[in-house]
Amino acid sequence: MFEPHDIGRITPEEQVDALRTLVATFSTSVVRPGGKAPRNAVTAEIIDILDEVPSDRAEAVAQLFSMMALRLRRKGTPRRTTFRLALETALLARNYTGDATPSSEVAYLSAGRPGLGAIDVACGDLEARVADVPPDDRRPWLTAQAVAAGMIDADGRHRLGGADRNVGDLAVAEFLIRAAAQYLAGSTPVGDGGSGRKG
Repeated sequence: MFEPHDIGRITPEEQVDALRTLVATFSTSVVRPGGKAPRNAVTAEIIDILDEVPSDRAEAVAQLFSMMALRLRRKGTPRRTTFRLALETALLARNYTGDATPSSEVAYLSAGRPGLGAIDVACGDLEARVADVPPDDRRPWLTAQAVAAGMIDADGRHRLGGADRNVGDLAVAEFLIRAAAQYLAGSTPVGDGGSGRKG
């Protein structure tokens, strides 16, 4: 998460440049009453600016933009904001694992998504097994089951541990975060920022 003291890792001039870039993005994406349709918000000029950020300062610049985006998203519904963050993070993790880019967000969320029947069966299985776990240990036990599911899924395509452990770890994270995004999409009523589909 963004820490306020991290802003000091880039100069005031660089912060101003970042703000100007953000303003340029807004100015090309806002439709004014009676105005023409806007140009693409992500212009070639903005891409060029971001591509020229030195590698040793890219993280700080990215944190600045992430903080701005998060502050804007907080004006929306918490569920929608969390859904977007989960989906984007899952796609980012997927990209780093080398998996092919999905054709669309809908295709990504739909692929391998379990129906309610399968979820009910899994719930019944977990509830039967968690009954033998002491109450104070149940949340960690359930977390272990979820992480184990991600590890088993990732292990079939990526090596866990060793020199390539980053790829394997990100594959586990992608599985878990995508599952969260799939849950939010499947359980969101129509008109509330999700797909509106159940199961």
